[in-house]
Amino acid sequence: MTEHPVPGGHTKHRSGGYALLFGLLSLACALIPVIGDLVAVPAAIIAVVYGVVGVGHYDAGRAPRMLPALVGAILGAIALLIVVLGFIATSPLG
Repeated sequence: MTEHPVPGGHTKHRSGGYALLFGLLSLACALIPVIGDLVAVPAAIIAVVYGVVGVGHYDAGRAPRMLPALVGAILGAIALLIVVLGFIATSPLG
C-alpha cells in the first residue's frame, strides 16, 4: 500500500515529531527534582517508543525523515538515564 500525502504536503506518519516533542519534554522535566521525575519517566518512555516507530516508518519508506525520530528516542533515553542516576544518587545505601 502506498502512502498518499494529505493536503499541505504532510504525511500521516508524525511519530518522529512526537518523539522529538516528548524527548525534549522528558529531558526538561528530568532536570526538575521529584515532580519532574513523575512526568519525565512516562514522557521518556513515550519518546523512545515513538522514536523506534518513526525509524521503522523511515526504513519502510513511509516517512520522509528519520532525524526527528532518532533524536527524540536518544533524548528520551538520556532523560531516563538522568532519572535513574538521580534515584541511585539519592537512595540510602543501607
